Amino acid sequence: MWYEDVMMDQPDDRIFSRKVLFTELKRANQELNYNTFKWLMPELLSKGLIFRVGYDTYTRSMPSGKLWYTPDYSKYAQTLLNTIESEYPLAEFYVFESILLNEFLNHQIAQNTIVIQVEKEVGSFVFDFLDENLGGRILYKPDEREYQRYWRENCVIIVDRVSESPRDRQNPHHMILEKLLVDLFAETAIKRLFSPGEYPLIMEIATGRYFIDEKKMLRYARRRNAAEKMIVYMETFRDDCKGKL
Repeated sequence: MWYEDVMMDQPDDRIFSRKVLFTELKRANQELNYNTFKWLMPELLSKGLIFRVGYDTYTRSMPSGKLWYTPDYSKYAQTLLNTIESEYPLAEFYVFESILLNEFLNHQIAQNTIVIQVEKEVGSFVFDFLDENLGGRILYKPDEREYQRYWRENCVIIVDRVSESPRDRQNPHHMILEKLLVDLFAETAIKRLFSPGEYPLIMEIATGRYFIDEKKMLRYARRRNAAEKMIVYMETFRDDCKGKL
């Protein structure tokens, strides 16, 4: 494709804003308009032609060997995601499962729990729909007593989605890393699935292995009243990195 040739001709260390990137592409294709460019951006990212390194900041090569986080869902969680998406195609929801944390933990989670965050107006309908199919393996916004009494392996928990949650445009129901790290602090249904003592290790591995858009993460953290905690952790790991230089 023509845009692949344009990007491959760019220096690996070049930094782009969206405006600069649009200018470069339009120079090669005068028919390109900004609306088409917005739809082209996800393809540039998915093909590895550009990499996001911050808010409105992109580069041609992936610096520091870091990766973009992609949740590795179990077959069961992916089936649930596809089923809800098919039944409620306009619903905004996110799927988290506890075994996603295993790559960050010393103590591995063996008994999986799936948390579906769905917009409040649709949550009860999603619950009723899944309850007919799962029978006894689904809870709707459980308190601690209900959770402890009725939880079982592969239990599905429906909770309300927080508005303006960050998401991946190409995979809108996936948990992006910035959202996951905040929800570990702020979402009760997720917080109860691991030991709080594991959080420093989760942050250390996540920040060392993956790109994190800090502005996006902190913007969401403020909506969940977790920004101060997140800032403390981020500053701690910056100081640790400096001490190792």
